[in-house]
Amino acid sequence: MNRAPANQAPVTASTNPGRRRLRPGPLLIPVTVAGIVPTVLGWWLPGPQLPLSRALSLPIGVLLVLLGGWMTVDAVDRVYLRQPTPLGDRPPEHLVRSGWYGVIRNPMAAGMTLVLAAETLLWSAPVIALWAAFVLAVSWTTARRIEEPGLSETFGAEYAAYRRAVPAWIPGTRAGTGRRALSRRRNAREKQQPGPTREQQPGPTKE
Repeated sequence: MNRAPANQAPVTASTNPGRRRLRPGPLLIPVTVAGIVPTVLGWWLPGPQLPLSRALSLPIGVLLVLLGGWMTVDAVDRVYLRQPTPLGDRPPEHLVRSGWYGVIRNPMAAGMTLVLAAETLLWSAPVIALWAAFVLAVSWTTARRIEEPGLSETFGAEYAAYRRAVPAWIPGTRAGTGRRALSRRRNAREKQQPGPTREQQPGPTKE
């Protein structure tokens, strides 16, 4: 058995997390969920026409599919192709906080949902919207019940800080933003500031 020298760490996938390794397994999930299934539904069950003109639904659909595809591909690349993350409920070796993971915590599921919304418009098939709602519900449940507890157990304070800083699904909705949060922080600062002491309080002036 070959062993690395004592002063040299063995080369593993975790020593070079930026190196990509093509793996078909993780690619099958978005291809099936956001590609094969909605294509079959749109082809066989087109349903009633949506109350949108083609001149409006086409550019919106193209924009959504580009945005959702970008989010999905970026998430798969950073989680599954740059590190040997196993499929299932086990967390990755490294907590990903770059790319779209710096904007929302679930860019893969959000991206696939946007692609499905785009396909609903492009196929003019409301049944795809039902499939999108089902995918979003499963993704939300999986994230809350399986993924987030696993990440919290694995990365501890690092994931807790990441969770406080980055919203789960909608950009700009993390804790600590908005007018109410700003008002709460301002009130907290005012409470922490000590009031004037008896010596500092102005006394009565003599005329």
